[in-house]
Amino acid sequence: MRLFLDETEIALDLSCFRTFGAVIEEVTLRASASGRIVHGIGVDGKEISLDEEREMSDRPVKEIDSLHIRTTTSEALLKEAIDGAVYLSEALRHDIRTVVASIHENGACDAKTLCVSCIESLGTFFQLTGAVFNGVSAGVFTLPESASGKSMELPEPPTEISVTLQRFFDVWQAQDWPRIASIFEEEISPHIEEWAEFFSAMSNRKARQPDLP
Repeated sequence: MRLFLDETEIALDLSCFRTFGAVIEEVTLRASASGRIVHGIGVDGKEISLDEEREMSDRPVKEIDSLHIRTTTSEALLKEAIDGAVYLSEALRHDIRTVVASIHENGACDAKTLCVSCIESLGTFFQLTGAVFNGVSAGVFTLPESASGKSMELPEPPTEISVTLQRFFDVWQAQDWPRIASIFEEEISPHIEEWAEFFSAMSNRKARQPDLP
């Protein structure tokens, strides 16, 4: 098996490693020692997911022709997450305002497709907040200093959102539109606003309140 790290072929005594998982563990340790994080894995020319990586853990090395591993820094990984979260939070705030306005005006949501899209995006957004929160708490990510010279503070952990989303799904199944609007406005939006301000400050971008068209 040929092994590439950040597009450079490296020499590794593969006779010491029986499985794919063992090789990944060794490369991860080496990358960590140099301050880098494994960010992507390609096997025989195909990018694999985290689930596929776990499934392939016991696969014999001899069954793999080439293994490409990409690494990045914690700073670059944080920036990627922050940029994605800023974009997603802006889109979510706009879409939620559109859905809520439709409910208040019509008594029911005409934009059901948009409402479903909001639900999907909310899951992604709060996965990002959880990843950032856990990364900072574990010391993987370092918070920059604010304008006052003090380190920025994390918002409250997004643990409560899972309960809120479950309550939302219950009223969604019942098509209880007034309650849907209420949860969007009173429970979900405050979480988004708090984290959106944090992400915007982290990326040195001013948080925007998008206007409805």
